Amino acid sequence: MEYDDSFDDYYDDSMYDDEDLEKMLAEYSDFDYGSEMEYGRISLWELGENCLYPTLQQTVHMLAPLYLLCITTRIVCAVGYSPDDAEPPIPRWLLNFCISMGGLVVLQMFFGYNIVYLLVCAASVYVILLLTSWKCQNGSGVAVAVFIFLFIVICELFLVEEKAWHSVRGAQIILSMKVIGLGFDISSGVMPLPSVTDYMAYIFNAGNVIFGPWISFQDFKSIYSTNVSKCLSLEWMTKVIKSSVFSILCLSFSTCFGSWIILDGNYKWVRAYRDAQSFRFSHYFVCFVSETTAALAGISPGDIEYGVTVTRPLSVELPRSLVEVVTNWNLPMHNWLKTYVFKIARPHGTFLAVILTYIASSLLHGLNFQLAAVLLSLGFYSYVEMTFRRKLSQIFDACLEARSCRENCPHTYKNNHPYIWITNLAFGCLTIFHLAYLGLMFDSSVEAEKGYNMSHTLQKWSDLGFLSHWVILGTYIFHLMV
Repeated sequence: MEYDDSFDDYYDDSMYDDEDLEKMLAEYSDFDYGSEMEYGRISLWELGENCLYPTLQQTVHMLAPLYLLCITTRIVCAVGYSPDDAEPPIPRWLLNFCISMGGLVVLQMFFGYNIVYLLVCAASVYVILLLTSWKCQNGSGVAVAVFIFLFIVICELFLVEEKAWHSVRGAQIILSMKVIGLGFDISSGVMPLPSVTDYMAYIFNAGNVIFGPWISFQDFKSIYSTNVSKCLSLEWMTKVIKSSVFSILCLSFSTCFGSWIILDGNYKWVRAYRDAQSFRFSHYFVCFVSETTAALAGISPGDIEYGVTVTRPLSVELPRSLVEVVTNWNLPMHNWLKTYVFKIARPHGTFLAVILTYIASSLLHGLNFQLAAVLLSLGFYSYVEMTFRRKLSQIFDACLEARSCRENCPHTYKNNHPYIWITNLAFGCLTIFHLAYLGLMFDSSVEAEKGYNMSHTLQKWSDLGFLSHWVILGTYIFHLMV
């Protein structure tokens, strides 16, 4: 777009002489705004015109090419489909090449030349897998994990400009989860080292290269079993439409309706809840988009025939416990952390396993104090809550644990008992309080473009008196006394 110098007139100091400026400043200082600023709610029509319509227009412009390439990937796989004993119409290497090229085109559209960091990372990991498979297969997973964390640290601190790295961080997290999981699966003998083309198709599949979700290499191979009947099935189209509609609704609420319903003039804890909820709904938007892209590309993990479930917003917004929030926040990532971190560390103690799980999650997100502080706080919170409620459940022989009991649990007092229901409801409200506190700093400030720093996080929590941390500390002390 060419620069139009006609706009310079708006900023020409010669428009006003000194007397005019002094007069304007005097009038401004004499104006009585009252003791507090008044906040008004615009009409729904203005909200739609000034916020909703531009947001949806920009989103469609961003996602339409991605969805188109995911559909193309599914069509290519359907054309190349063959029964188990039949000769495939398209050679496997050519099919993998087409799949990976679609993902690389998507990456280039979103990140431009910054995809070079993802390419270098993926190529380096495959070299490491080749070397470890040749000499020490049992060390493949550890070697890949160490390399990934070193790569993230070096890129973030020395190689990549802060804003550029922040833009590719989401794709880097997905790539890191894929290659680390692949490395540990090779170490444990679950699968052999895949070919270069299989590896590239898995890493750079358009269906989950940008927004996710993470899937294992074994589940990824379901993409090759896509036939024409599955492409045109009613269940598949229902999954795509439902996820697409939910993604749009979540984005609309996060961007427009949240701040329209709860205005800035409200009490600070109400504003904190609004800001945290806005962040959560933006996360749901990304999750439902990832469900859509996975379904469009034909990714169906395990025995699921039509797509992936990435998040359960209702279990987060109306939670039973923080443990339930963590589980349902991002189901594929939760499964990855449970499989490749928690279960491996569990023999050394539950507390250590929980903390190592959240440390691993923090490292995947990079050297970001805010994310690390939130994730480590969440790890400690969830451990305290889990142990405290387990102790209460044993003392009162009631369904008070962080996770809901099964239908035939041995407890005397079930979930439908009035006192148990009220107690679980109180714990749910406490969870919502903690979520408002932990999530309030994920706002839309200028720092968001390059990542938040320590002062931003501490200032946000300081404004609320670090109350949530004091509450969880009191809960822990009470837990020790019971």
